[in-house]
Amino acid sequence: MTAHDLLPQVALEDEFDAYLESTLQLEEAARVLDLEEWIVERLRHPEREITANLVLVRDNGQALSVTAFRVQHSSARGPWLGGVRLSPHTHLSETRALAMNMTWQCALLDVPFGGAAGALVCDPGKLSERELRHLSKDYVQALRGALGPGTDVLMEDLGSNPQVLAWMLDAHARAVGRLEPGAVAGKPGVLFGLPDHADAAAQGLFDTLALAIEESGRKLAGLRIAVQGVGQTGAALARLLDDAGARLVAAADVSGGVRCDEGLPVPALLEWIASKGVLLGFPEAEPARNREVLEAGCDVLVLAAAPRQVTAVNAARIRAALVIEAAEGAITQAAEQMLEERGAIAVPALVAGAGATAAAYLEWSLNLGHEGFLLDGVEENIRLRIEAAYREARQAAQRYKTNLRRGALLAAVEKVAAALRLR
Repeated sequence: MTAHDLLPQVALEDEFDAYLESTLQLEEAARVLDLEEWIVERLRHPEREITANLVLVRDNGQALSVTAFRVQHSSARGPWLGGVRLSPHTHLSETRALAMNMTWQCALLDVPFGGAAGALVCDPGKLSERELRHLSKDYVQALRGALGPGTDVLMEDLGSNPQVLAWMLDAHARAVGRLEPGAVAGKPGVLFGLPDHADAAAQGLFDTLALAIEESGRKLAGLRIAVQGVGQTGAALARLLDDAGARLVAAADVSGGVRCDEGLPVPALLEWIASKGVLLGFPEAEPARNREVLEAGCDVLVLAAAPRQVTAVNAARIRAALVIEAAEGAITQAAEQMLEERGAIAVPALVAGAGATAAAYLEWSLNLGHEGFLLDGVEENIRLRIEAAYREARQAAQRYKTNLRRGALLAAVEKVAAALRLR
């Protein structure tokens, strides 16, 4: 019996609970690894959860109630590390799942952290700068005593950005009476963050894609790539792909998408996004819907936007031979099974999305050592960690006769379980 045999064959996805799915994946991994029940119980539930109800006085004088979460999953391998998500659609189940998955990602990267995740249930796009600043600082104030470089380190996630993290760092400094740069990762360079943090995250994604292409026996130059999610990281990835000679044939962001079978003019596209803020209206390509970008005729599809983009509903129409899951949960379990059946390879977010985590660890360690930054060293450090994580996931997949996603999970869970036993 292989690891694949033990996993449930999901047919329908109408009822979806992110935390339940993550827990089921943990339990299946535990069966394959024959873990002790006490270890499974320790890892099934977060060590701590904090829920706060914040009241924001808006610019018009009205009061807005905002729910805030922080979930700290496991400290078996070190202090917690995790993003803060700002979204009107986020919820506690998703936050628990993100925290658990961050534990596995940190273990796979072999960095001394456990997983955490946070959330503010709001739409940052509908808040003024003053409102967003107050809300960001109130979030940290509500978590006073639970954050710090040796306790729980905040980092960027959907809806947050270096400015939001700078406000959070200031709130933490006021709470503890001193500036602790290591309490936040992904902050602006002037506050001792990594220069070009988005580029560092994109570099990890690019390295993962290059490894998967190399493993398939092909070369990156000339390959047709579609990228869903041309935000800061997606835009930086597009630039790296263009420099490597790949053809970007389709791209999408929150405003819509564009496509060009001969290849999009990447420099012009990125210049348009930088000036307009969105892809919508780019004149040098054909407009496309999100669905058309996902189903574009391409060799590689990069999912860097949001969860549940490739599901049982559309998996059969995905034409890419290689699907890179940069956004956590972008490929559902049922969709992954359908992709496998037609011979497509899915690279999981545990590996593909690890660049941001590797960059956060490097920034944190440099902050603690009060060291300066060497850009060449940053890029090389991330590349080596991504390569090691990819190799480990592939070796576990071969050992347990399963796919790369389950191999990555098995390798990570085994490391965390070993730490729990020794402690």
